[in-house]
Amino acid sequence: MIEESKTIKEKFGVLDSVPVGACLLQDDFVVLFWNACLEDWTKIPRSQILGTKITTHFPHLSQLKYATRFKQIFAGGPPTIFSSQIHKHLIPAIWQDGQQRIQQTTVNAVPALEAGIEEQEIRDWVLHTLELQSDGTLGVGSPRSAFLSRKSPPSASSSIWPGVNCPSFYALLVIQDVTDLTHRIQAYRTMRDQAVEEVKVRQRIEEELRESQHFIQQIADAAPYLLYIYDVTEQRNVYVNGQAFNLLGYHPEEILQMETALFSSLVYPEDLEKVSAHLQKFPKAQDGRILELEYRLKHRSGEWRWFRCRDQVFARTAEGEPKQIFGTAQDITEYKRAEEALRQQNEREKLMGTITQHIRQSLDLGEVLSTTVTEVRQFLNADRVMIVRFNPCSGGSLCPGPATGSVTVESVAPNCRPMLGETLEKFCIDEFYLEAYQHRAIRPIADVSAANLPQNQIDLLAQFDVKAYLVVPLVQGEELWGLLMAHQCSPRQWMQLEVELLSNLAAQLAIAIKQAELYQQLQAANLKLERLATLDELTQLANRRRFDQYLDREWRRQEREQMPLSLILCDIDSFKSYNDTYGHPRGDDCLRQVAQAIGNAVDRPADLVARYGGEEFAVILPNTASEGATLVAQHIQLKIAALQIPHAGSQVSLYVTVSLGIATIVPGSESQASILVDAADSAASMVPASKSPASILIDAADAALYQAKDAGRDRLQVYQAESATAQTNGTAAADRPIDCSRLNTNFPSPTSA
Repeated sequence: MIEESKTIKEKFGVLDSVPVGACLLQDDFVVLFWNACLEDWTKIPRSQILGTKITTHFPHLSQLKYATRFKQIFAGGPPTIFSSQIHKHLIPAIWQDGQQRIQQTTVNAVPALEAGIEEQEIRDWVLHTLELQSDGTLGVGSPRSAFLSRKSPPSASSSIWPGVNCPSFYALLVIQDVTDLTHRIQAYRTMRDQAVEEVKVRQRIEEELRESQHFIQQIADAAPYLLYIYDVTEQRNVYVNGQAFNLLGYHPEEILQMETALFSSLVYPEDLEKVSAHLQKFPKAQDGRILELEYRLKHRSGEWRWFRCRDQVFARTAEGEPKQIFGTAQDITEYKRAEEALRQQNEREKLMGTITQHIRQSLDLGEVLSTTVTEVRQFLNADRVMIVRFNPCSGGSLCPGPATGSVTVESVAPNCRPMLGETLEKFCIDEFYLEAYQHRAIRPIADVSAANLPQNQIDLLAQFDVKAYLVVPLVQGEELWGLLMAHQCSPRQWMQLEVELLSNLAAQLAIAIKQAELYQQLQAANLKLERLATLDELTQLANRRRFDQYLDREWRRQEREQMPLSLILCDIDSFKSYNDTYGHPRGDDCLRQVAQAIGNAVDRPADLVARYGGEEFAVILPNTASEGATLVAQHIQLKIAALQIPHAGSQVSLYVTVSLGIATIVPGSESQASILVDAADSAASMVPASKSPASILIDAADAALYQAKDAGRDRLQVYQAESATAQTNGTAAADRPIDCSRLNTNFPSPTSA
């Protein structure tokens, strides 16, 4: 078998150099030879297919219609042809464009390699077999003619092989790719059929107009497109049919008289270059080849109209150069307009997507509405775009009165009078807006003066010189939330595409408005939660958490600026006795009154009043020296005294009183160091590392408060850093150091109570 394969390769190797597929099959369909062309077509390498049955790779060859014909070949029968028109392909292979190749296949009986058969006889016979295919696939001048250097042997029958009785035969498949040829034949047939049909039509017309000397011209003029003959050498038209008048408004004689000025007179200036490039293609164009071009021609009215021309060489010079060009030109203006409208629609939808994206990027309602009117005015190229926000329930079906609203946001051209803030009373009482509320209808008004509008609307629009407008309802659920309005200061015909796109935008805007409103509600809820987290529920003052945060922040700020920071701690005298005497509800009411009085005594925005403990209150005074803090403390005493809240259980007064401790410090200065040194005498002054630096000030104010209580209550005490002595109710201690470098000049007057 190996020797036989080698012999077959040597004898049939010549088929590797021909541009057709060649395959040699044994009578059991085993592949004995597979040339390079088939390898390239099928992508099946020779090493993979040789020695295997071809039906393994191409099962359809085992069908009866193929097996019967192959059986005749293996018996030495005459050649058989598998026509491309019937079978398309015997061995499927893919063409460059992904389609199946169309193949013309001839199968010949080739004597098997037996004794007495010379190699040269096989070679000549194979080449002769290739040459015998005269059905259009091969012929004179084909690439294979180069192999035919010897006289072809006679037909493949046993009589031509001397010494061999009833030889066995192989099947030699010669496969030619006729894809391109088939397509050309089909095209030629189509052109032929069209030509035959045209000839038939022409013959009928010729019969009807045989006695008229103008019948050719009448045929040309009956065509729905321009027919012309352009002379390349003379650079002018030598013939134009009568459609020139219908399509361009010029009589044929007028076009012929333009001569060399034809292109400059009729062709759109920007298209002149491509028309010139189009004409330069004809010297290389083959006869019958049609070249197409789209360009614009000027109508007599001045309108530019689009034409699609189809030109071919009509006559040549003696040297073979193009002399005349015959062409047809079809008016495709409406097609171009539709194409341009589609392009504009795509651009507008893309722009609408951009607008929608911009709207949805923000959760701030004001920013959403402002972005909307700006983008829509730019999109519509309108004079004004605004959003009218209806008053709550004014547009709903349950509201008794007509809808009223105001212009919330607007984008307006510089030369137009703004409407921002305008209230539109009874603006939507006509039936349309009820329909808009129910069906989300959009109302485009091309001309206000020609529309049947209520008089109040006409008067309002006249004030702002509005001649045309477009209204898009903005609906939230079942409620008419507002209107998106576009104004034009001149009559304008609104395009349906603009209306549809704004309708889509309104739906997106409604979603954005809902999200923004929900976000506002969430922000308000968060603010309320934050307020509750930092507010004392009973007194509505800042709670201890807020006090600690604020004191720490102000400590750092005063330390950077080297400014004084003061703290007042207030404690209601004998408050336990008050609760025991009057009960806890009265005690809570007392706390609320005292808290309000302290809050009224401290009115600078930077000052903070907080409930420090049960009956203790604290006042943080940024940028306030000791003297200023003292005046504030005195003011607090006056406010509380003015309340005259009875306190039968008090040891110092018939009314509720407070004791106050005051401490002042410049964070990071010598005063802070003095407090630290002096604080070594008391356990309260020992500041652990875990406590904040501001706790120094709290400890100092607390020490002063206890000194005020020890001194008899109902008084204020200023903490002294050096000697721990104090000034009580205005009595100064000897050599008391007071930081007078910066005094608070913005504290309330004690007499204002």
